Amino acid sequence: MDSFFEFFCGNHSCKPNTDGISSFENLLANIILRVFVWVIACITCFGNLFVICMRSFIVTENSQHTMAIKSLCCADCLMGIYLFVIGAFDLKYSGEYNKHAQAWMGSLQCQLVGSLAMLSSEVSVLLLTYVTLEKYFSIVFPFSHYRAGRKQTISMLVIIWLLGFSLSIIPLWCKDSFGNYYGRNGVCFPLQSDVSERPSARGYSTGIYLGEAASGPGTQ
Repeated sequence: MDSFFEFFCGNHSCKPNTDGISSFENLLANIILRVFVWVIACITCFGNLFVICMRSFIVTENSQHTMAIKSLCCADCLMGIYLFVIGAFDLKYSGEYNKHAQAWMGSLQCQLVGSLAMLSSEVSVLLLTYVTLEKYFSIVFPFSHYRAGRKQTISMLVIIWLLGFSLSIIPLWCKDSFGNYYGRNGVCFPLQSDVSERPSARGYSTGIYLGEAASGPGTQ
């Protein structure tokens, strides 16, 4: 069968075993997901763009902190773009997703949008960690003469973005080791790790998730 769903048949009835996200008819299984993917996408993009604009017009004493916040907003906007793309493809395949599921999950678009989501999440976590540590040291050591200057802040932001880009692109470069890393589900994001995945892909996902969980709470 051309479907990516499995069937369990008994007593003349069949029950599809979905991945919990998609159904036979739609990329997003239920109406709540289909509505909120657009709501959250709009809030994420327009909200962060508003913050970027306000931060650009408001002059503050700590310009380095402003740069970090604006960079964080850019990373969050990428997640909004990802949600818009998922919502658009959900509309495109509405009512007949099962016919296109395999092609979609193996497509270049799915790989790219999945890596975009990974880039956004990793950069956001790293930036929150950086801003949190910066605030922590300024509170714990208020009389310290060392403060990150403009050049140091820019360098750190560049390093964070390069690291995030590297983490998101490695699965695309190493197909032999990772397989279809971003095409494990309809939303093109490695949300879970199962026994059918390659050991290197499972280890990579576990390391990513544990790294995010260990980064601690963010700041506003």
